[in-house]
Amino acid sequence: MGKIAEGSGVAAIALHPRTREQGYSGFADWTRIAELKSVSKIPVIGNGDVITPEDAVRMVKETGCDAVMIGRAASANPWIFRQIAEYVATGTYFQPTDEMRHQIMRTYFMMLAGKMEEQDRALDAVGKMKQFTTYFTHGIRNGAKLRSAIYTSREPQLIIDQVDAFFEQLLAEPAVV
Repeated sequence: MGKIAEGSGVAAIALHPRTREQGYSGFADWTRIAELKSVSKIPVIGNGDVITPEDAVRMVKETGCDAVMIGRAASANPWIFRQIAEYVATGTYFQPTDEMRHQIMRTYFMMLAGKMEEQDRALDAVGKMKQFTTYFTHGIRNGAKLRSAIYTSREPQLIIDQVDAFFEQLLAEPAVV
């Protein structure tokens, strides 16, 4: 397929080597990216199971791909692009603070709530808030508590209020190390 795409004038090829049957389970087979890269004259973009900056660097080393595409990991960690750049440049990278996580979650939810005028849109916004709560609370201390509260909510403003109250309490408590 890569040769066909290349012969058709495609400028680059992105490959996510997880089968349809796997869905979101199992592991992406990076050897397929390496195989495509070995026969392709155009840039190959690797995708799949890149969760950390270390994963991105390892994918390039193991496959020889020209670039790395980030999927679901960016929803849980929108800072991953900055982290990858820092890791490549310095070997280290920053971790977002709880305050940064609060601000991005609140900003996103406020944007969703601001687009509502009809009941159907409100339900869509609530659904998106619930979906992204799973992503945004990944790795947050007591995140399950916030998820539980939001999953039972039906009003966008109530969800935003719950997010603010949760982070107000979280940021007031000392982190247990």
